[in-house]
Amino acid sequence: MGENPENGGNIAETPSATVENLGNGAETTPESTNNPTGETAEKMYSRLQVEQLMKRRVERSHNSFFKRYGVQDLKGLDDLFEQTKKFNQMQDEYGAIKLKNTELAQENAFLKNNIDPERYNDIKVYFKGSGIDFSEDELKNALVNHPEWLKQNVQHTTIKSLGSEAHIAPKQDESALASKIFGVKLN
Repeated sequence: MGENPENGGNIAETPSATVENLGNGAETTPESTNNPTGETAEKMYSRLQVEQLMKRRVERSHNSFFKRYGVQDLKGLDDLFEQTKKFNQMQDEYGAIKLKNTELAQENAFLKNNIDPERYNDIKVYFKGSGIDFSEDELKNALVNHPEWLKQNVQHTTIKSLGSEAHIAPKQDESALASKIFGVKLN
């Protein structure tokens, strides 16, 4: 096993650390005695060396995490998160505007083609149910089979008003009327 604590590998690649007296920070010495089997004992590290090793590994872990998301540090990650929130808000606004635009285009097509306003929803359901994307051309094609969607022309009849003008009384001679009512004859 390598004796360099900065080998850059993961924990499995470095010698396991045997630290004695972690509380007082005393240095440990590596043992180099042979076991009866002929193997050398594991290398021992001081508390300071273990802390440095762990610090480097945490830094590498953080760097790989930030690199994964294309940022340099935690501030960059926060900025990325804010950009994502703004993007989602803009996407929602775009969806609402696109929906409103579609509705206005439909209403415009209905007006241009003289569609009865009471049939608007029927036509929308027809297109949605048939799987045909709504367009003015598709509406014109559908009108061939559905003339009931068009506004119906109603013939207006003229109504003669009844009143004093409609019944003009015949003119009578005033002297004849006075003689009839009062019994007096006027000349």
